Amino acid sequence: MSPRSEIAGMTLSQAISLAGFIIGFVTIWIHLEVCIAEINVDITNLKQDMLLHKADNRKDLETLRNDNASNTREILQKVDEIQIYLRNGKQ
Repeated sequence: MSPRSEIAGMTLSQAISLAGFIIGFVTIWIHLEVCIAEINVDITNLKQDMLLHKADNRKDLETLRNDNASNTREILQKVDEIQIYLRNGKQ
């Protein structure tokens, strides 16, 4: 029998397997950290976009409210005119 080389009480094949496992684990951990960082950047960008669009939506909503108020006034004036016409027509 030939003597087997040992590293830290393990055979060479066991040491290589353990090193491969550790390297694989570290590689996966680094990949996950990179993905988490990308997600955080995306979330930050989405928050900024949301705030920007929220301000734009407020402006648009205010414009729509003003238009709606003026249209409602016009409609009420027309209804009043019709009511006056109908009252005067019955006399």
